[in-house]
Amino acid sequence: MEREQMEGDEEGERSEELKEDKEAASTTTIEQTEGEEMGVGEVCGRAWWGCLLLLTLLAVSTRQMSLEQPPGTLWDEVHFGTFTNHYLNHSLYHDVHPPLGKMAVAGLAWLAGYDGAFEFKVGTLYPEGVNFVAMRSMMALFGASLVPLTFLIVWEVSSCLPAACLAALCVLCDTFMHRLNTLLLLDPLLLSALLASVFGSFKFHAHRHRAWSRAWWGWMTYTAFCLGVVVSIKYVGVFTVGVVGVQTAYHLVSLAFNPRRPLWVVLPHTAVRAVVFVSVSSVVYLSSFLLHFLLLTKASVNGGGLCHTEFYASFEGNEYEKATFPEHVHYGANITIQNSRPLCGYLESWYDLFPASVTAPCQQVTSATVRDDELLMWTIKKVNLTEGSVLDGAGDGEAVLVRSGDHVMLTHAATGRSLRSHGHRAPVTRRQLQVCGYGDDGVGGPFETWQLLVVGAPVGTPLSAVRHSFLLRHYKMECYLRANEMVKLPEEWAFNGAKEVTCTRNKDETGLHWHVNWNNSPKLGVGVPVRSLGVGLWGKIVHQHFNMFIGNAVLVETKDEERHARPWMWPILWQMQTLGSYVVNETSGEEHFAVGMTNPFITYLNLLCLAATPLLALTHAFYSKRRPGQCPAAVEDRRGVLAACGWLGLCWAGHYLPFFFMSRVLYYHHYCPSYLFSCMITGVIISWACRSVTRRWQYKGREKVHLFLLTACGASVVASYVAFFPIATYIKGVQFEENPRLNPYLDYLYAGQLWPEFGYRMDEYVSFTSTVIGSWNQSNFANTDLNATLYFSTPLNYTVEDRPAISPVPASSYDLWASRATL
Repeated sequence: MEREQMEGDEEGERSEELKEDKEAASTTTIEQTEGEEMGVGEVCGRAWWGCLLLLTLLAVSTRQMSLEQPPGTLWDEVHFGTFTNHYLNHSLYHDVHPPLGKMAVAGLAWLAGYDGAFEFKVGTLYPEGVNFVAMRSMMALFGASLVPLTFLIVWEVSSCLPAACLAALCVLCDTFMHRLNTLLLLDPLLLSALLASVFGSFKFHAHRHRAWSRAWWGWMTYTAFCLGVVVSIKYVGVFTVGVVGVQTAYHLVSLAFNPRRPLWVVLPHTAVRAVVFVSVSSVVYLSSFLLHFLLLTKASVNGGGLCHTEFYASFEGNEYEKATFPEHVHYGANITIQNSRPLCGYLESWYDLFPASVTAPCQQVTSATVRDDELLMWTIKKVNLTEGSVLDGAGDGEAVLVRSGDHVMLTHAATGRSLRSHGHRAPVTRRQLQVCGYGDDGVGGPFETWQLLVVGAPVGTPLSAVRHSFLLRHYKMECYLRANEMVKLPEEWAFNGAKEVTCTRNKDETGLHWHVNWNNSPKLGVGVPVRSLGVGLWGKIVHQHFNMFIGNAVLVETKDEERHARPWMWPILWQMQTLGSYVVNETSGEEHFAVGMTNPFITYLNLLCLAATPLLALTHAFYSKRRPGQCPAAVEDRRGVLAACGWLGLCWAGHYLPFFFMSRVLYYHHYCPSYLFSCMITGVIISWACRSVTRRWQYKGREKVHLFLLTACGASVVASYVAFFPIATYIKGVQFEENPRLNPYLDYLYAGQLWPEFGYRMDEYVSFTSTVIGSWNQSNFANTDLNATLYFSTPLNYTVEDRPAISPVPASSYDLWASRATL
């Protein structure tokens, strides 16, 4: 009985699908009738294929032009060329993006015969042995795929050949799409995978009336695969996942509210979509990381400070390759301490002082990602609060293990000063307390006393190197030692790349967890191999994700010469990106330079069509209420145009609006996905406008008028491409001066934007430099009113060679100790 009922339900579902197919066919008939009336609606298969092949050939041929210019690294080719070197040399690297796109770039470079020996630097010419033209040529093929994919998407949502051709032509003739998609970047791969995902989702939707068919399963699996690819290239692919998710949810809701379908049908449709989309995309995503770590087996130089020691120790060729040290730590041991949060680095100090104009002028304590054993080593000592003494661990006595809950003092081995915090504000993060080095030859007191608390372990647990993370809680100030990967100290008075270390009373802050990443505890005898403390393959994947997420958060806005752009600037082309420049004539100063700038004509045309879409929706709603006697074909045409623009508008907004909520540094190329969808909306709107104008033509030859309007629109787009072609490849002249070839055309489209590359608003172009802090207030060095104990000042020219011999010294200033009961 149950089987018969299921068969009956399936038969009913098929009949309902047939009914909907008939309705869809009737709608198509209306559109075709309207098209026949216009003279262009009956789309012959030969014409369709001819347009697609012609646009594809034009895309491939134009993208292969001027690949050799400029003949040096452009913009982020420096980064992705460096990542290519890492893959070809099998060495670890740190980046904020998933690995699939970078592996693809490396694979193309390998196919071009590149051996990974060239050092990619800003402003460096490619040597003869690097076939960069072949590498750019292969990347250009991915860039060329955007044109046919645009054609297919617009055709799928509108079933209008002129709209598909105009949209593809806008993408073909855009200058930034041309330039960006011919470089060694992730963007060609990302954009092609993104459009392939959207195309797959529309094709899957088109087969909704043939549910459970092979084509239905195939397009669903294809879409899930493409979503996995786009997320594996860049995390902005999550926006594409969101757009496809909204589209899927809409289809399921429509299915649930369809009175001709039983409600239970929604359940299998929802389950199947969830399983296929999640499983297939997850397999693709995780496979990219598995391949990533199969290729990268060697550690990179000075890479340990960027990631957790457990992660770094699992690679070959690092300082842990043949190293062994005891699992536990005893007092008197020399250790190096690293923050457990990626990019925070090692706890370090040196002889330089903080400037008195900023904070208390005691010895700098910072964090750094470059390992320098002389500056990173700390001697750990035990503080006895009851007796007011310090166990330095020297001599031949029995080893005393460091345990959770102990009060300790950390003395910098190179300078003899101890880790300290007090009531002065930190140099940059003013709401937190300063951390510095104080006291000569290991002298310390209550302001140099910290309580060590192993995370997740009870009091009394022995501290394990590498494995255990711990907190350092200040005895007097009730704050926690913190490293902040977001805050760099000024280069004028701190070493380049040094980051701020502070003491915060907020236990929920990030960067509070530390671990011992090198342990010299000789009293404990032979230890364990450090490589055995490293994580396995899945542990690497977990750590890698943590590294990437923190790395993305670090990309905050900075004032640099590239002039990052906020999202509101993108649709109006407020400013452009300089991609690189090379002087070709020292006498005249002539340069070959490249810029990232979309075709101004197409950009403003897209903006106009974006604004026209909601106006068309309002007009359609008004006419539906106030003019019921309209031509059914015209009403149906507007409805179809609005439906197409609605889905394309969702794609545009889904890839654009999320950037308004990001604090990271952003550039104009982040608008490229949305820009593609705005070109598609332009094609649909212009095609509809030409049909509407021709429909009102009262004379003969409406077909010719319609064809003339479409041809004029396409010719205008092509003419703008020809006029601005240097922007698509490279520009001859002097950067930041008017270009005699481009400026006459740009003058017609210039409306006050920041385009200093072509001489516009040069007086407002500012190069940002750091503020120099050179005020040293010597009177503060020995001011007893500044804190409970005197600061010990070191002459600024005090070097490592002049330092006194370091020997353990008992702590001083015991008259300042106070019991916990009196605090």
